[in-house]
Amino acid sequence: MNRGWRILTVALVAVVVLGATATAAIRSGISGEGLLFTLGTISLLATGALLVLRVPENRLSWVMLFVALGDGLVNAADGTTPGSLLEIVGGVALFALVLPGLGVFVPLWFPTGRALTSRWRWVSAVATTGVIGLIGGWAMLALQGAGSADVDSCVSVATCANILGLLLILVGIVAAIVSLVVRWIRSRGVERLQMKWLVLAFVVFLIGVLAEFGGFQGSVVANVFLPAGFILIPVTIGIAVTRYRLYEIDRILSRTVTYVIVVALLGAAYFVGLTAMTSFLPDGSPLAVAGSTLAAAALFNPVRKRVQTWVDRRFNRSRYDHQRVMDRFAGSLRDRVDSEEVVDGWVGVVAQTMQPASVSVWVREPS
Repeated sequence: MNRGWRILTVALVAVVVLGATATAAIRSGISGEGLLFTLGTISLLATGALLVLRVPENRLSWVMLFVALGDGLVNAADGTTPGSLLEIVGGVALFALVLPGLGVFVPLWFPTGRALTSRWRWVSAVATTGVIGLIGGWAMLALQGAGSADVDSCVSVATCANILGLLLILVGIVAAIVSLVVRWIRSRGVERLQMKWLVLAFVVFLIGVLAEFGGFQGSVVANVFLPAGFILIPVTIGIAVTRYRLYEIDRILSRTVTYVIVVALLGAAYFVGLTAMTSFLPDGSPLAVAGSTLAAAALFNPVRKRVQTWVDRRFNRSRYDHQRVMDRFAGSLRDRVDSEEVVDGWVGVVAQTMQPASVSVWVREPS
């Protein structure tokens, strides 16, 4: 998938997640626990979007993004009528995206996007089987109007499939976290630093999951550890990405800040222009919208370049300084005719920007 399609996918997911979360908050209000889950959703969305834009080849990036999508759909279904289409969609999103994605595939694949060894691939198969059984059983219960709560005993095909699927997913969660701990024990150096906080986050999340589905639903342990683990997982992954340069994501962070500022400035310019032109043109004239849109489009590149320079100067100083050194050297080539001066200047640029231990230059003698 090229960059344009990735940006469109991220934008669509962001619209769905933020819209669904805002709708759920307006409908039911936000409690202390609900606020934690909302912050976790936003953290998942931000981390997944950044990773998809920077490292789309890593499956972990897409897992994070679609977990955020599933969580947004779960938020939208919260408090709806049992057996309604929206409740079924929310249940499928919970059991197909959020629970296996966050509980199984993130710890199983972090940070490389692959299982620790081929021996751990069975965890993915077990979790996938559990998802299929859980979705099938839960959907049948929801269509019958029984809801997902009637899974205390195996009294029908639907409840048996539901219970078995849930057990398989829980087995997958435990096995994936064990895999994460083993990977952490085997890791060394920077990789160990990248993983230590994520291990802690998943321990907290596992305690909450076991309390929620182990007969302690609504207890203090479930109400505290489950949302705390949910928000810690994307936060710790974000720390690993930015603090320890796991995916060298500094540049995409700089671009994100730039485009947020540019969109805000162009939006303000659009509304100011639209207001000004509406006051001079007849009511209902499409020229105001067309003129404001063209003006905003014309301003995009100049504004983007100026904002990018400002952001690099303050938040990405090393890159900004390196660019200035290279531009200055490129400009000085117009005045240099001696090859030795050009070589000396080039060596100076390399030493200043790359800071190598040594620099050697081979110059071919003219034949």
